[in-house]
Amino acid sequence: MKERTKVTLITGCSSGIGYELMRLFDRPGYHVVATALPSSYKALIDDPATRSERISVRALDIADYKSASTLVDEIHDSIGPIDLLINNAGISYRSTVEDMTIDDEQRQMQVNYLGPMHLIRCCLPSMRQRRSGHIINVSSVGGMMAMPTMASYSASKFALEGASESLWYELKPWKIKVTLVRPGFINSLAFTKVLYSKKREQGLASPEYEQHYRNMTRFVETIMKRALATSEDVAQRIFRISQKKRPPLRAAGTIDAFLFYYLRRILPRFLYHKLLYCSLPGVKRWGPGK
Repeated sequence: MKERTKVTLITGCSSGIGYELMRLFDRPGYHVVATALPSSYKALIDDPATRSERISVRALDIADYKSASTLVDEIHDSIGPIDLLINNAGISYRSTVEDMTIDDEQRQMQVNYLGPMHLIRCCLPSMRQRRSGHIINVSSVGGMMAMPTMASYSASKFALEGASESLWYELKPWKIKVTLVRPGFINSLAFTKVLYSKKREQGLASPEYEQHYRNMTRFVETIMKRALATSEDVAQRIFRISQKKRPPLRAAGTIDAFLFYYLRRILPRFLYHKLLYCSLPGVKRWGPGK
């Protein structure tokens, strides 16, 4: 019998990892539903890469739960039940805890955690009925180690990691696979898309943290410009994982993610935190030490 085409839903396909995943899964045996924010939808539709008959582009703000539910129902009715869900869409706030607002925190959690979990819930009934399926959540090194000015981002990824681990246990009886992929630093312009809290945008942020922002911004930009891994590398890694009969629950998306994982495991916790703190750029000038 001819094998059924695998319906693959990928979020956040307007650029970066999502865009490369969309292109990788554009091959016989797959039908890709690629989503992008309504503001990016037109550009993705006009992109030559989406002219394939195996790709369908849909507008989706993952924080709009009603639209997400409608989308899953529409895919099921017009294309088929979803076999592979890749939760790739995400945002990152660069802000200290004190400078974040409730609205900022809510948006960060909606996009990186609450939205992906809602999509998973929408897909699960069909997956359980068929006793098959694979959920791949794109996490981050920030989901296992936190950095200053990125508390809310890490909190959202820590939450995604915890929920994914629970899902792994819950769904095993139905043979549904769950995988977390943790990319580290990627050579891209993603640092230009970070968000700042409303307080900072309005000039109301605490001036005592100015050195935190200045040094961390420069530090992250420098590392990302020099990183060896690309979005395509991470997409290739995710694609290979999707082909495994027994994919791991957690997988490093880049070499540095692999190294950070073992650094955190091997070093005593007090030494790990001290080493990380002393490695922060210009830390002696932060706060009262400036």
